[in-house]
Amino acid sequence: MPLRDRFVVQSLLRTQAGIAALLERPALVDAVMATLDHWDQVAPVASKPLRDEWRDIIGKGQWQRALDPGDWGQQLRQPSPLGKALNPTQRLRIIQACKGRSSNT
Repeated sequence: MPLRDRFVVQSLLRTQAGIAALLERPALVDAVMATLDHWDQVAPVASKPLRDEWRDIIGKGQWQRALDPGDWGQQLRQPSPLGKALNPTQRLRIIQACKGRSSNT
């Protein structure tokens, strides 16, 4: 799989897993929102519309917006705060699935 395609698939899988984690454990929302707050302090102003979109999606539970298969969805998933909802094992499993082999190879 070409690197760009692998990255697109990985961000979609990471987002799906993050949504599942938030639905299973709603208390994780605070950590995800804290990530967005931190990014507001350190990230470029140009990416603020994406952070605001994430706040709206999370606040309204409109997860399909985050899973949009089009260009906007792909752009939105690049700075996804949902990684904060995943544990290291989940993240590694997604990376390995996209690489199709161990991360050591």
